[in-house]
Amino acid sequence: MSKFILIGESEMAMTTASYRPEVDGLRAVAVLPVILFHAGFERFDGGYVGVDVFFVVSGYLITGIIYREILKGSFSIAHFYERRARRILPALFCVSVVCLIFAWFWMLPNEFEILSESLIAVNLFVANIYFWQSLDYFAGPAEMQAFLHTWSLAVEEQFYFFFPLFMLLVGGLRKGFLLATIALGLLASLALAEYASSHHPTANFYLLPTRAWELLTGAVIAIYMQDRKGSFPLLARHVGGGVGLAMILFAVFFFDETTPFPSLWAVVPVLGTALVILLSNGSDIVGRLLSWRPVVGIGLISYSAYLWHQPVFVFAKERSLEPISDLGFLTLSVFSLLLAWFSWRFVELPFRNRRNFTRGQIFKSALAMSCLMIGVGVFGKYSGGIPWRFDEEVQRIVDARYIKHDVPELCHATTGRMLSIEDACEYNEKGEGIVVVWGDSHATPLVPPVADLVDALGMKVKMLVYTNCLPIAGYTRESEPNCGVFNNKVMDYLLDNDDIEMVIMLGRYPLQFEAEVFDNGEGGIENGVSQRAIPIDPSIDVSKDDGTRIEIVGQLLEETVNQLVNVGKRVVLVYPVPEVGWDVPVLLAKEKIFGVEREAPLSISYELFRERAETSYRQLSRVEENESVLKVDPAELLCNTYLTGRCSAQLEDTLFYYDSNHLSVTGAAMLVEYMFHKMVGKGWVNGSVLELGSQNT
Repeated sequence: MSKFILIGESEMAMTTASYRPEVDGLRAVAVLPVILFHAGFERFDGGYVGVDVFFVVSGYLITGIIYREILKGSFSIAHFYERRARRILPALFCVSVVCLIFAWFWMLPNEFEILSESLIAVNLFVANIYFWQSLDYFAGPAEMQAFLHTWSLAVEEQFYFFFPLFMLLVGGLRKGFLLATIALGLLASLALAEYASSHHPTANFYLLPTRAWELLTGAVIAIYMQDRKGSFPLLARHVGGGVGLAMILFAVFFFDETTPFPSLWAVVPVLGTALVILLSNGSDIVGRLLSWRPVVGIGLISYSAYLWHQPVFVFAKERSLEPISDLGFLTLSVFSLLLAWFSWRFVELPFRNRRNFTRGQIFKSALAMSCLMIGVGVFGKYSGGIPWRFDEEVQRIVDARYIKHDVPELCHATTGRMLSIEDACEYNEKGEGIVVVWGDSHATPLVPPVADLVDALGMKVKMLVYTNCLPIAGYTRESEPNCGVFNNKVMDYLLDNDDIEMVIMLGRYPLQFEAEVFDNGEGGIENGVSQRAIPIDPSIDVSKDDGTRIEIVGQLLEETVNQLVNVGKRVVLVYPVPEVGWDVPVLLAKEKIFGVEREAPLSISYELFRERAETSYRQLSRVEENESVLKVDPAELLCNTYLTGRCSAQLEDTLFYYDSNHLSVTGAAMLVEYMFHKMVGKGWVNGSVLELGSQNT
């Protein structure tokens, strides 16, 4: 077996240069934390920095090849892209095909549609732009994106579209001038990343301009080390290599999703990687450690391991109806490495060997496969996820998930998209008085049925919803100051507008009071992130969650309602909607697909719900019910009614939720009808409104 076959990846480190096994070992240091991070192990909360290590290594290896060939006068753009195609595409196509097979049988239509969109982006090498526009890398939904990790491949390929051309233009400069030119670009990219980390964090994470400096760091090292005579003293190699590896591991174990990234913080793993490449070799401790055969072996299969691990995790979650344990994720991680070895041995290596496939064959087959993948993606996207893969019963259940409510997405304010009061959506525009629905996304499903009922009263409905933002003036969600800005503007509008007669307030209080996602204790753990309600006032210390934070926010809620009542508004204060933990339609649809028979309707413990919502109920009880305040408790409808001691998520074929915590169209209509019955009893509206409203619906 040739040296190329043995070391595979290191074709990029060879030619006239000697093979450096410690660089392949460094790839193992990069890929393992990424895998364990995506597996959800808290010890590896900073494991995402493995991608940054990859960027530096890639910049070093590929720039080394380009620069050597430019100096020799043998560099060819066609040959460069042939190498890239052999290196990247075969394994990527293999993983994509396998993903499509499993997705066909296991993914619901909307999931398949989203996968199809991302498949198009992957094959156009714009996955980073696609995910920038659609997804926060650290948000819960990201966990179910099989191609999420390909954002980094897109960054690399975008970089290598421009960089070889740049090197052709300036590669002949004296080394000092060349290094200075690249260093200027590096510093500009780093400065942009530092700025964007606080002003445009999602774009900063995904896009090339704020990532280029990491690849350029590797490029600087490669050019600096080219034809360099002599080596660093052994002590410097011991210390420098050790410090470099320690910096990488520090980032892996101590960074997390709250670390602004990439920013100056990213210098820690990037500089650490640079030190290891620059100073370590087979003679120092770190160099010997990274050159150990098992470590090098993982490094050799690191590209395939990177490709396989995310789809393995995603489809394991798709198939499992219960949360996967830590042991399960560890097993899946090992399985990813086994798949990676097979992929490396039987896909990567054969296609890299020019004796097996000519340049023409590589380019033609790559073009054909890309067109095929894009075609499948387009079909999956514009067919709505190919829904006819499943029977009508599955589709009926799925409809509850994706027919959430008749409210356009642009009617919601959300992170990164502030909505002015003037531009907020209105219903029944010919009405005189105004009913305002104010809250977070839990309030959204109430808007259409409220609008139907108050239309009979000749009233408008104005929707003032900010996702994940409770309807409380003077409060905000931690790390989301615009929530507080929005609420204070809403409060000013409510207080100053005499046409507003009624304000319906609903928010998901338990999530932000408890600052924990919901676990129903029966296997249903919400796929989301924790959030904290805090007062806007910066002089109030809420760093310790000793209960003071919640009491202050509860007081702000009481003051909010009292101010509205004092200016003559009627307030409907809706208590928390019981959370379920399971994504109701998805779970029930998957059970049908996998042939699982349900013995009882889906529900959770009423006692557990009361424990979860106890703090929220206590804070809401600060507000006294009177002639201007009506309290409505959804638990009176859903809990201890259809099932004793349980909060129901379904009644026969009727689903009350469209996910793990939001009411479905049916559930929201039930709650609004119940709310208006209480209004009738309170004398706020005439009983005939219910009959007229039911005719409208």
